[in-house]
Amino acid sequence: MNSSTCPFGTRLQRYWDRLSEQERGMALDEEALYSLTPQVVAAEIVRKVPGNVVADAFCGAGGLTIGLALAGKQVVAIDSSLERLEMARKNANLFGSGDSLEFVRGDALAVLPTLQPDTIVLDPPWGGVDYSKIDQFRLSNFAPDGLALLNLAFSLTPQVVLRIPSNFRMEEVKQIGREFTLQENMLDGKLLHYCVYFGVAG
Repeated sequence: MNSSTCPFGTRLQRYWDRLSEQERGMALDEEALYSLTPQVVAAEIVRKVPGNVVADAFCGAGGLTIGLALAGKQVVAIDSSLERLEMARKNANLFGSGDSLEFVRGDALAVLPTLQPDTIVLDPPWGGVDYSKIDQFRLSNFAPDGLALLNLAFSLTPQVVLRIPSNFRMEEVKQIGREFTLQENMLDGKLLHYCVYFGVAG
C-alpha cells in the first residue's frame, strides 16, 4: 500500500488526503484519523493562543497538542483514553515536541480543576463522522456537554479556546455572554471548522 492510500479504507480517504507525509507516519486509528488536526491547521490555531501554560483538555492523538508544543507552549495534554495518550506521546516524539508536554489520563472535568493553566483549549468529541448530518450542531451535542465544559474552564481562566464544527449554531456562542473572536480554519480552500477564542485579543 502506498502512502497516498488510506490504510483504513476508502471511507476515510478524504481525511488521509489532508495529511502530510510526516503526519502519515503518526500512530493513528480510524477515530484518531478523522479527528486529527493537521499540523498546518494547528499552526494557524496556535498563533492566537495566549499564555505559556496551556491545557489541551481532549488531546486525542495529539495534533493540536503538537502544534502548541512546537509553538513553545508548556502543554498539559489530557485524555480519558490511555490508548489515545500513548498515540499522542509517540506522535509528539515523531515531531520532536515531547519534551514540553505532560500527559495526564483522566476525565477533563476532574483534571482541569487541579491545574493552573494560562489558557484552556477545548476540543471535545463531536460524535464521529456523522456530526455533519446534524442540521445545527449545539453545545449539548458535545460529549461531555459543551456548556458545562465552558463554565468549568471560565472558573479557572478567562482565556478559553473552543473548536466547533462548521455547522455549529453560532447563536449559542453569543448567548454565552463573553467577548470572543472567531477564526475560520481552512485547508486547501475548504472550511474545516471554527475556533472560538474567549478572552483573547482579536
